[in-house]
Amino acid sequence: MKQLITPLPLTPQSFAPFGRVLDNYDGPCTKEGENWICYSPVDFLMPDVPMGVGIVYCNTPPTSISALERHVSREELLWATTQDLVMAVDLPIFMGDENALPDAETCKVFLIKAGQAIIINRGTWHSPCFAVEGKAKYYFLVERKPDLIDQDAQPWIPFQGGETISIRL
Repeated sequence: MKQLITPLPLTPQSFAPFGRVLDNYDGPCTKEGENWICYSPVDFLMPDVPMGVGIVYCNTPPTSISALERHVSREELLWATTQDLVMAVDLPIFMGDENALPDAETCKVFLIKAGQAIIINRGTWHSPCFAVEGKAKYYFLVERKPDLIDQDAQPWIPFQGGETISIRL
């Protein structure tokens, strides 16, 4: 069975089960000067090994998504640069179970607007991001270490029951 999912707005509350949102910040600034203002830090990653930086070039979503990946031993920071993106996520449950599968029934899709960033919680199932229209680029940071449940060689794990999802743009 295919689940057709409409993207949700990305807010700290809606994304909380899956990670944290880095967006407009309204706390006290830490530095400022002529024509600029800085807020730092607004969040933290706590790596214990070097962080790898990646760039993904993407198009609009495929007609069907059949698998997600997860990283049970590390968070991942993802930053939408100049184009809006969509990304499917599923709950970070059964993190110690190497046979766990993502669930199309509990899967959500979020709209990540250009300039927004997210920190994906350990164990959150996720797809790559896809462009809302045309082509897009995004950056990610992830710790450079093997996962506790080694899915690094083949990270794409099919949905339970062979189900698929489709993103309604």
